[in-house]
Amino acid sequence: MGIEEKKILNILNLSLADNLSALYKIIDFCTLPSKVFTLSRQDFSKLNLKSSTIDNFLNKISKYNPDKEWKNLENTGVQMITIDEKNYPPLLKEIYQPPIALYIKGKLLENETYLSVVGTRIPSDYGKLVVETLISELANSNLTIVSGMAKGIDSLAHKAALENSARTIAVLGSGLDIVYPRENKTLAKSIENRGALISEFPLGTKPKRENFPQRNRIIAGMSIGTLVVEAKEKSGSLITAGLALNEGREIFAVPGSIFSKTSEGTNNLIKDGSAHVVTCAADILSVFDLAVGEKIKKEIKGENEEENLILRSISEEVKTPEEIIKETNLETSIVISNLILMEVKGKIKKIGSKYKINN
Repeated sequence: MGIEEKKILNILNLSLADNLSALYKIIDFCTLPSKVFTLSRQDFSKLNLKSSTIDNFLNKISKYNPDKEWKNLENTGVQMITIDEKNYPPLLKEIYQPPIALYIKGKLLENETYLSVVGTRIPSDYGKLVVETLISELANSNLTIVSGMAKGIDSLAHKAALENSARTIAVLGSGLDIVYPRENKTLAKSIENRGALISEFPLGTKPKRENFPQRNRIIAGMSIGTLVVEAKEKSGSLITAGLALNEGREIFAVPGSIFSKTSEGTNNLIKDGSAHVVTCAADILSVFDLAVGEKIKKEIKGENEEENLILRSISEEVKTPEEIIKETNLETSIVISNLILMEVKGKIKKIGSKYKINN
């Protein structure tokens, strides 16, 4: 699609951002965006659109200047790619009603392989550790991590990918000029620099509740599989998993405690046979005949005997300060002060209320 047609497609998106079904009907009828200006009211009536929808569309599109709105995209650092372009995710083309266009900040690569990671917005320490561990193991396997940049598991997945030098893509339920949630502004910039922010919504679209199921179909649709880490029995993450199943994609779930509400959804996916059980990255990669990349671990040494005792204590298992104190027989003040210093130096990392070696 040429640049002039893309400019018109952009204003079609702006005019119908809240009515995806109407947008598809108009595009399918026109074949090219520019032909929309040749349609008569009688033509619109053939599309089985409500009179109010037609009036609203015609009123909105008449107010937009294609060149001005395209310049606005360029000034915001946003590209728009259409379904016929090389860097449009190949698997996304195969879903029911794929996005006609995607807005991008950052870069999508040709022949990139995506794995989506979703889960609860309120993860347990267990869930946090699972995400960090699995993505660390997946980092050298040439998979790009996709999620929705929501609070909780989504954000942790993006951060873990960035920390392990893996590419990551955030699919937003708003225009790319609106970061949601707001506290993820810095994370969004990092994702843009090391992957991409993408959305099918034009600039100015607010993060309305109804946008997120629509966004979730992109997360599921562009990926070879979806990994669910902690999800309640009724969860948006399970909607994403369901969308992936409908498109014939693989579902993976991390088992959790039978007493944990945030593991009800994942345990049910496993119980009903919808998902592969995941306890390590190899459980995911083996399904696609991929190998686990060997990650070279850096040796972490203490600068004094107390640090070495603490490092030995958490060398095999994450522990709370109380567990470290009990195992090392060091005084509480010594353990706490050394934990703080080692975290600042980057030797250890805090996961919830526990500590692990940062290698």
